[in-house]
Amino acid sequence: MNLSSGCIIEFIAKGSVPEAAVVLSISDTNVRILLTNGKETTISEKKILYASSRSLTTVSNKESCKQNLININNTRKELSEKIDLAEIRELLVEDPKFYELNEIAEFLYDSNDFDSIAALLRKLCEDKIYFKNKNNTFQPVSEEALQQSLEQLKKKELQEKEETQLVDSLKNLMNNGILDDSLKNYLQDLKDFVAIGEEAGISKRFSNALSKASINNNRKVFQALVKAGILKEDENLDLIKYRTPIGFSDEQKKEAENLCNIDIRSLNRVDLTALKTWAIDSPGSKDRDDAFSFEKNDDGYTLWVHIADPSEIVKPNSLLDKEASRRGSSIYMPDLRINMFPESISEEFLSLDEGRERIALSFKLEFSSEIEFKNLSINKSIIKLEKATDYTSANKMLEADEWLNSAYLFSEKLKAERVKNGAVLLPRQAELEIKVVDDNIIIEHENRDELTAGMIAEFMIWVNHAVAVWFHNNGIPALFRVQEGDSEFDIPKCDSFDPIIFWNSLKLMRKTLVGAEFGKHFSLGVIGYTQISSPLRRYSDLLLHRQIKAFLEQQPVMTQEELDKRVMISDIAVDHAEDTMKDRERYYILKYLKQQQKNSEVIFDGVVVDTGLTEVNFYVDFLCSFRHCRKPNFDVAPGMKIKVKVNQIDLFDNIIRFDIRKA
Repeated sequence: MNLSSGCIIEFIAKGSVPEAAVVLSISDTNVRILLTNGKETTISEKKILYASSRSLTTVSNKESCKQNLININNTRKELSEKIDLAEIRELLVEDPKFYELNEIAEFLYDSNDFDSIAALLRKLCEDKIYFKNKNNTFQPVSEEALQQSLEQLKKKELQEKEETQLVDSLKNLMNNGILDDSLKNYLQDLKDFVAIGEEAGISKRFSNALSKASINNNRKVFQALVKAGILKEDENLDLIKYRTPIGFSDEQKKEAENLCNIDIRSLNRVDLTALKTWAIDSPGSKDRDDAFSFEKNDDGYTLWVHIADPSEIVKPNSLLDKEASRRGSSIYMPDLRINMFPESISEEFLSLDEGRERIALSFKLEFSSEIEFKNLSINKSIIKLEKATDYTSANKMLEADEWLNSAYLFSEKLKAERVKNGAVLLPRQAELEIKVVDDNIIIEHENRDELTAGMIAEFMIWVNHAVAVWFHNNGIPALFRVQEGDSEFDIPKCDSFDPIIFWNSLKLMRKTLVGAEFGKHFSLGVIGYTQISSPLRRYSDLLLHRQIKAFLEQQPVMTQEELDKRVMISDIAVDHAEDTMKDRERYYILKYLKQQQKNSEVIFDGVVVDTGLTEVNFYVDFLCSFRHCRKPNFDVAPGMKIKVKVNQIDLFDNIIRFDIRKA
């Protein structure tokens, strides 16, 4: 290549399109050049793709040289934009070889038209459609390859147009709360982004559009969707996050209706309708799945626990069974109930309602007069409830109803028996009952250990214990709940809830493990424990009912591997359901407190239970829960009475922060 100072070259730079420069000097194979930005650099001669055959500018005046280079570069840029490579390809396609730049230029320009030739080089290097580029030689593409490239280009241009429209629509949503038609196909992506944030598995195109629209804040998107009427201000984002199904499909409802048409009297079941049977549950309960009967005789006591029997109609691998497995459990929230089964099953046909004959698994527990557990027998039964009521109403009946009072006194003896066996019975804090009625948040405090609530809990503990032992003795694969403990575990005696004692005990308690191994449940004071008492609400309980019935009917039971596999499928959904219930209760507590803040400071009574280096843990009476905050600027110690001020509440992130003051 014949180079001299003042020549204008096109050389390989960072991008795919050549850049212009002025040759300042040449030494061996290196060339010193001036760039359009006024900087100098040295390149190898191999990087030069094209050079004018003579000097086009003086190099003695650097500023003048730079300006001449800029003018030439702009000229070449303008010329390049006017070149039609489609026409040039048509000229050369009949001889589709690889052409040198000068070979193509001979057909078009004079050899001294340096700017046009350089512009052609730029266009050819930039082109991805009409010519192939190989070692800086150029081959016109075939008709088939051209059509494919044009189709891809058209598709790319369409995508870019759609993305631009999408970006504009996102900005319109954010600024004006308007959901354009172009966004409707991305509505689920928008919701996922709100519920999960940047980790949501949204499409790449939508992610790019969010980035170009400078939207990286899911809180702002949430507010925009609320403004657009797509989401509610109190939207349950966990339901979006976990893809939680709320209703049931028409096909599922139809299957449920068909199952509910069976004549229960045609089934081979023991008639226990003559037993005096009651169900006592939380107020507003619609899916009653447990009831009890009680008898006192000369030899001791008989306790019947009747559990609704969905396993009679919902068969393994049926449509409703697969859906129940996918849901894992029912979800109870202050503003919404999501059942594991359709309402026609869970709230009607199988719900243990007053005055209605219902199918159940009836567990008969026999005790001696000294409360020694003697025997468990299990029957597929038909029962009929004399009474279905709630805890508050039942408590009012205790004094006047001799039978109910006898059952309650018996439950206290059962509790005392567990204490003798090492049960850790601590008076627990009241439980918040949170309801949303006509958009009003109602918070009540319920004592879950009180009277008939404690009685029903005791009956459920004993039936779950008795069935666990029954599983073990008969070698039936099951899910056992085991909690190890220390025989030296010592808890101060207390007749009422003590936050400090309860806190310290919780720290010492070991976690309950669920698995195939039978073992003692330390805090309950029983040698074995499982859960079979809520098959309408928990899929794992339904699976254990199937194990029981298969054994009673002398049919094959599931192996441990089969049982574990079925439980594992539903476990993730159960975890999600628990998170959803906890988050929703917390949300409405926070919203209630935020509403109270509008009128005045929100301050509650509390007591310090523990202190660390930087934080203090305390119990809040109104919230019935333990909380924490940064250490205050005064000394605190366990047992100290304090005032707890609600400081900051963030409903979107479900965060509450407190300050504590001296009482």
